[in-house]
Amino acid sequence: ASYSHFVPLDNGDSIEILNYVYPETLAQTMESTASSIDIMGLYNELFGTYPFANEKYGHAQFGWGGGMEHQTMSFMGGFSFGLQAHEMAHQWFGDKVTCGSWTEIWLNEGFATYLNLLFLEYGYPNSYGSNLVQTFNSAVSDSTGSVFVTDTTNVGRIFSARLSYNKGGYVLHMLRKSIGDSAFARGVRRYLDDPKVKFGYAVTADLQRNMGLESGKNLSSFFQKWIYGEGYANYNAEWSQNTNNWVKIKLNQTTTHPSVNFYEMPVTLLLRGAT
Repeated sequence: ASYSHFVPLDNGDSIEILNYVYPETLAQTMESTASSIDIMGLYNELFGTYPFANEKYGHAQFGWGGGMEHQTMSFMGGFSFGLQAHEMAHQWFGDKVTCGSWTEIWLNEGFATYLNLLFLEYGYPNSYGSNLVQTFNSAVSDSTGSVFVTDTTNVGRIFSARLSYNKGGYVLHMLRKSIGDSAFARGVRRYLDDPKVKFGYAVTADLQRNMGLESGKNLSSFFQKWIYGEGYANYNAEWSQNTNNWVKIKLNQTTTHPSVNFYEMPVTLLLRGAT
């Protein structure tokens, strides 16, 4: 069975979302895929209009767990809004800009993972925090392996949920918090519209260059340690308070892998007390 949703554009036009689904799931699926209107609306606002707006977007139901993105038509084993958000994200991060090598697959999967979190942040804030924590817990569940894929003969390593998806996505979250929301948004748009990679192929250095230009910061250390290095930082805070209520804090950092000896990262501290 087939049916369509339509995503309105500011110019009065709209983008068709064409769905091919099993007839026995039609009623349920029509209700579920309505989320795609809001998802595409957010992505249009944040990342520029859907790259293939002159054609369509769509879903084709198939008998497989999860989903598989294809340009303009994603194969869907289910229709949770998380899966819809992930596969649609690939139209920008995977199709408008495609990773230049399997070593760089995080540019596809890390962004798709983080865009799912972004959609929750904007549309389902009560679910955002717990999903962010789940992504973080996966990323730090092991200290070995880099986001950058060093063994492209191993399909499981290329599509590692921990490294290519969750650590890749969480690194983008850390980058956003390090350079600020505005610079992050501008940098991602600049990356997607970079003539060098737009409707072509990108490597990590292309993202680093564009994010650095928009933030005005040298991001070489950040990318070297978080994308090519292994492990993560652990922090321990020591604090004391004197009679005038001044608080003295000493923050210690250790790393979990010898490839990185120190992460230069801003750390948010929350102080809570009766005063």
